[in-house]
Amino acid sequence: MMHKGLLCLVTAALIGTLALTTPASAQDTELQGFTLSVGAFFPNQGSVRRNSEDVWISFDLGYKFQTSEPTESGFYYDLGASVGYRGAGNNYYIPVHVTFTGYLNEQFFYRAGAGVGFPKKGRVFTADDASFSYTIEVGYNLSAGGSTPLAVTVGYTGISRNNVNGFTVGVQFQF
Repeated sequence: MMHKGLLCLVTAALIGTLALTTPASAQDTELQGFTLSVGAFFPNQGSVRRNSEDVWISFDLGYKFQTSEPTESGFYYDLGASVGYRGAGNNYYIPVHVTFTGYLNEQFFYRAGAGVGFPKKGRVFTADDASFSYTIEVGYNLSAGGSTPLAVTVGYTGISRNNVNGFTVGVQFQF
């Protein structure tokens, strides 16, 4: 139990430190915002699928707190944080990540996130101790320049506890 509390404290400190070190120029409200990603998670391992479901629900609520200035080529990035859910029935974990999103242009982007995942002990997870969690995905913005950007994403995500990892497919809304 102390291990879980320590990981929570370290995660909160990391997110807080990144937020405090954000330059004032990046605090323009036009550059900040929330994203909501909803989709499916497909576990890789047969043992995970046998002990739960073949397809899990996946969603993430993200917040970008820093956006860079675009380069000459149009590349820019966001730094942010997210909290999510991956699960089916009584088998799930909650990932809390610090994220980096790179925009190649107005349509294509990629995102990497790392942090801590909080599993629920059950048939898939043998303990409820917090564990390292990660995600990497690519996306395509369907409504570039629109008031509510809509994107589709494909990625790979997981938690080191019991090696529960797999592919994700989702839809992302920015508001």
